[in-house]
Amino acid sequence: MFGMIVIAALLGQTAPVAARNSPQCPVRYATRYIRHLADLPKQVRDDLLKDGQIADPDQPFEAYDNITDPLLPGARLVLAGESGLRWFVWIDRGGFARRDQVYGYGQLWDKVDHFTWYRSAELEGDPCIGINAFLDGVTTSARNH
Repeated sequence: MFGMIVIAALLGQTAPVAARNSPQCPVRYATRYIRHLADLPKQVRDDLLKDGQIADPDQPFEAYDNITDPLLPGARLVLAGESGLRWFVWIDRGGFARRDQVYGYGQLWDKVDHFTWYRSAELEGDPCIGINAFLDGVTTSARNH
């Protein structure tokens, strides 16, 4: 938690709403982007969903604390991608303190030919800076489930 707060302070303010509607980040690394939760590796998707349901981009979600439909997810996928041996996922979390979060996942080798995805970073603040920081090698004491 402390590491996440420090990184958030270093990254600055949350991205403006206009940036949420245009999720293009100048990512400095070759990246394969995905647009749906179903396209994430199963371990990554399962880890993210432990914090509650997440809508795909362009799908409705409860963006603010004024709950209009309790069946809507409280978060939405904005952008996700794979770069080398890393995945990043940008989530727009709704509620009173609406915020952007970037989760980074790396690989942990279990056996010679088998690996597990693990959460190696949780970054808040400007998501484009967070994505590039993670791909540059920044990690935090991420909460692994």
